[in-house]
Amino acid sequence: MRNVDVNELDIGKMIFDRLEAAFGELKEVEAQSVTGSNVGRGKRYVPGEKTKVPFEFLMTTRLLDVEIRNLKDREQLDLSNSFVTMVMPADSCPLPLYAVDVDVHKGEYVHIIADLIPFSRNDEYLEQYSTPLEQLKAKYVDLPGMVLKTPEEIYKVFPIMKQFDAFSSRGKIFGNIPIAYGPQIVDIVDDYLGLYCSFVRNADRTEILQREEIRKEAAATKGSFKKMMAQMDFSNDMPNEPR
Repeated sequence: MRNVDVNELDIGKMIFDRLEAAFGELKEVEAQSVTGSNVGRGKRYVPGEKTKVPFEFLMTTRLLDVEIRNLKDREQLDLSNSFVTMVMPADSCPLPLYAVDVDVHKGEYVHIIADLIPFSRNDEYLEQYSTPLEQLKAKYVDLPGMVLKTPEEIYKVFPIMKQFDAFSSRGKIFGNIPIAYGPQIVDIVDDYLGLYCSFVRNADRTEILQREEIRKEAAATKGSFKKMMAQMDFSNDMPNEPR
């Protein structure tokens, strides 16, 4: 087991560095929010001259020592670190969407969502990209705080999550895991990130990504996903302006 203090680890930098190495180059551009709010003023990246695999954009938010509402006690604000990263695939290379949200409620628990969201329901596509993810998820389903089916009380607090779940893969990780399991949480992030980076590195040799019907389906799914994301607003979860 790795020796880490998840309360202090810069998970966002770990993710960014691995993605940059996989794609070859990430070029920072003017930030544009993909949600209904711009909490934390995230950064936006697009392919650069040395990028090896096309993608539409990468969004990353890294907030240190921000106050986030406790999930069980909504009046309590926990001192937290929040790391959110999303890679939107290009129409010409319809990889799954990489999405990870890690909110470290210091001394309390870690809220984590990690998924590689499939943009096609084609059986071969799912076998290529979702089956390996399901196998990874199996390693962690017994961790305390793992949520295998989103309960209705979560939908009451975050109604938009029901729409988000409709896009999710069967390998999605969702949990509120005790802080004592910090090393395993980092392993989850590392495993999902490593799998996605392997998909990126092999993209130009993956035949199914070249099929026109897959590209058309993925483009349509991506449009629907963006509309859903535009409705998301988690500003109430961080009522004080993040630094």
